[in-house]
Amino acid sequence: MDLVKAQHQYAEILVKIGLELKDGQPVFIEAPVEASEFVKILLEESYKAGASDTYVFWNCEGADKVRAHYSFPAQVEEECALAQRYADAGAGYIRLLCPSFESTENIDPERVNRLTVISTERRKLFRTSAKRGGFTLCCIPCEEWADQVYPDLPREQRLQTLWETVLRCLRCGSDENPVEAWKQYILKTRARKDKLDSNGYQCYRFRCAGTDLTISPAQGAKWAGGCNEYPGERVFIPNLPTEEVFCVPNRYKVEGHVQATKPLNYNGNLIENFRLSFHEGRVVDYQAEKGQELLKSIIETDEGSHYLGEFALVDQQSPIARNNRIFYTTLFDENAACHLALGMMAGQMPLDKAEELGLNQSKIHMDFMFGADDLHVEGQRPDGSWDDIMVNGRWAGAFEI
Repeated sequence: MDLVKAQHQYAEILVKIGLELKDGQPVFIEAPVEASEFVKILLEESYKAGASDTYVFWNCEGADKVRAHYSFPAQVEEECALAQRYADAGAGYIRLLCPSFESTENIDPERVNRLTVISTERRKLFRTSAKRGGFTLCCIPCEEWADQVYPDLPREQRLQTLWETVLRCLRCGSDENPVEAWKQYILKTRARKDKLDSNGYQCYRFRCAGTDLTISPAQGAKWAGGCNEYPGERVFIPNLPTEEVFCVPNRYKVEGHVQATKPLNYNGNLIENFRLSFHEGRVVDYQAEKGQELLKSIIETDEGSHYLGEFALVDQQSPIARNNRIFYTTLFDENAACHLALGMMAGQMPLDKAEELGLNQSKIHMDFMFGADDLHVEGQRPDGSWDDIMVNGRWAGAFEI
């Protein structure tokens, strides 16, 4: 693989597919210092695609954790004011993430969780102006992440191998035009969403080893994923790569229990082998073999963090799943398995009718994976009959598109 060429393709996808950048539009990039070389490529592709202005908001996760250790993290008004200015100008927002695994076990879990709450508030400014600007999130390989994903390889091969893996998951590095490949993906995903919506399912049932869960969608909820669409305005992909379709649950209509099948990396801390139980939508019990106190802090962030804001379907043979690796970052692992999210609802629904429609609201949105090779997903039609949607973790029947 020509790595430099493929990295330029990656940047081009972020700008043209992740944002659907318009000529003369500014771009706001949030990036870790470890991604500086890729940021230069991204800036070049942004200007080539017609960006009028760019701003890079640098961050350092290690520095943030030092701050959290010595003082309770506070909202930085200047940072929010800067983000607000660009959001008001209709800037496209690209967030680059280098997964970190630096332990915060000596920091109060409440302070660790506060770091996420602060950054979420800043990023929310761009999400609320998405119709004008678009936003997207992606991961950039770094040595720390490579060591975690490929510990079985010689150290000098790990970063190169991770880069090649990430680029293949983004459909880069081959003779195929990656921008066109993602446009075709959007079309196929749209057809699958339309099929799910047309059947009018009233309830979904998820069963596999460790999981027996039923979820009803929020009133009026439609299947989303693949892209966010604002007809006549913008079509963009908020997470790259993506292989999911998702729906908004009714916060009060979730029953049963679910077993996570992949570790959750939360601010550099792993929560492993955890299980949640729900009654009338609310988490009523939870256990984790590792990270119990952090899991407790997340669930008790606010009232909404006790409820679900998303349920999502992903084929067990997605391009990411075929790598047969745990990536230890939600962006990749959630696109290798079906998943749920505690907290703020996903998608585009009217929050002014949240209670009426059964929509959940929270300061957090935390995805975790429960998909497995033995997962069976069914949908209940209005007449009470059940259809197979996924069998043994794979799309069933009419949903194989």
